[in-house]
Amino acid sequence: MEIKQLALGMVNAYLIKNNTECFLIDTGMPMNKLKLENALKLEGIKTEEIKLVIITHSDIDHIGNCAYLQREKGLKIAVHDLDANQCRTGRINLNRKRKASLFSKMVKSVLFFLVLKRLMKKFPLESFEPDIILSDGQDLNPYGLDANVVHIPGHTMGSIGILTGEGDFLSGDTINNRKKPTRADIVENETALQSSLKIIKNLSIRNVYPGHGTPFHMSELKL
Repeated sequence: MEIKQLALGMVNAYLIKNNTECFLIDTGMPMNKLKLENALKLEGIKTEEIKLVIITHSDIDHIGNCAYLQREKGLKIAVHDLDANQCRTGRINLNRKRKASLFSKMVKSVLFFLVLKRLMKKFPLESFEPDIILSDGQDLNPYGLDANVVHIPGHTMGSIGILTGEGDFLSGDTINNRKKPTRADIVENETALQSSLKIIKNLSIRNVYPGHGTPFHMSELKL
């Protein structure tokens, strides 16, 4: 199994290749359609050849191209049940807290809202109906992927990680590596996040593939 990071500006998607099939983890922002398709092309993959698209959580920078891939390329989209409704409505979840000083929170929240509002006007998020609803512990081998779903709520309540049989962990935004490996700094439920971090600590993880930043060895993560 091979995992390729597809850097789509501020966010990552990942291409997983096994001997016969390919899987896409997350899809980037709506304005990243061509960037995503070009990244796949560089890997020798036609977009319509993707066996399954797995979404780690329902933020716009991760589900931004799902409707397009489903409608135009015929791809199947899989997401956890607790984040499925946001995919159906296309509404952005802004009811979350940022781990920072009060002043920093206020400034970043205002800037985030203004930037997001402008981007949403130019590149609106299309809603879609997920094809597959995922659950904690679900075995993905029936779809051809040697991996399991790990429900890790906190950043969003439907956040998941994908743990491969080789010990690679695709963490979504629960873990990021913008400056150094660390936990999510935007949180919907802090108690749930703390429980999820304990789950992650107890998994047999070799490498972490975060939603933001570069992949790293699990030993680098200090929680």
